[in-house]
Amino acid sequence: MNYNYRYRLDPSDALQETLNRHRDLYRQVYNHFLYRLNHSDGTTKYGEINQLPSIKQWWDDLTDLYSRTLQNVVERLYTNLSRLKDAKDNGRKVGQLKWKAPTEY
Repeated sequence: MNYNYRYRLDPSDALQETLNRHRDLYRQVYNHFLYRLNHSDGTTKYGEINQLPSIKQWWDDLTDLYSRTLQNVVERLYTNLSRLKDAKDNGRKVGQLKWKAPTEY
């Protein structure tokens, strides 16, 4: 039998502030790419991922974040979109992806 151990994380106040700032930046990146998805034609997941280096040049706060986690944010957006499409194909009524508020991400 395999056991999974759980450990409670108790970060310091400075680390908690850094984690919250990073989470907020990931939320902003998600909303940015959602806006780009809704207002452009023919965007693809890998096309958007390839845009991340140029976006990091003008968005200075993103230099603190790891590139792989930024790629995961874009992948999360397109995964959510494909799940909505699958639900629609199965006959369910679905809406659109919504903008994430600071408390929702």
